[in-house]
Amino acid sequence: MGAINLVHSKKGIFFTLIAITVIAISILVFTPQADISLQKDTEAVAARINSVNNFVDDLENEYFETILRATTYKALLSLIFYINSTQSHIADLDSAFSEVAINGTLNGVPIDTITGRKIMDNNTLTNWSNRIIGTAKNTLNVNTTISISDVSVYQTKPWSIDANLKVNFAVNSNVAEWKKENVTITTSLSIEGLHDPYYLVNT
Repeated sequence: MGAINLVHSKKGIFFTLIAITVIAISILVFTPQADISLQKDTEAVAARINSVNNFVDDLENEYFETILRATTYKALLSLIFYINSTQSHIADLDSAFSEVAINGTLNGVPIDTITGRKIMDNNTLTNWSNRIIGTAKNTLNVNTTISISDVSVYQTKPWSIDANLKVNFAVNSNVAEWKKENVTITTSLSIEGLHDPYYLVNT
């Protein structure tokens, strides 16, 4: 009886050691792979968030200012040619500039049809906003919304014009979302090279 129990006891210890060894090997083999996979996923998400965050920063600090500068110049040029074509002054420059810069129209009529020049065609703030939205979707696969609340011009120096843009925008990457409200963009451009509208009307 004692010999039989000893044999069974040795077999039990042997199988227990084998079971523990198999479990230990399984833990060593599978746990690091899970950690590596999780680390890779985390790095991928972090890289995506970083790239979209850079896009948001560039949009606020560079793209909008460049677009505002280009659109301001074209809108002012269009208004000067409008004055030349109609031989009349503009009563409310701020309102007229805003309409031309955002929509390319003046009193609801496309200003290019009045001046006979294709200046604002595909060059309005709305056109540029749509281009940004499309490019962001195609390159970064993010959904962008841009809402222009106001645009205006004023003069603080004799030989330059300042433009002011107020915009709300949001960027959604399905991982994170950025919302910017009441962002104010300002730019300044020289009036050199632009015709004097007073001179055009009175000569």
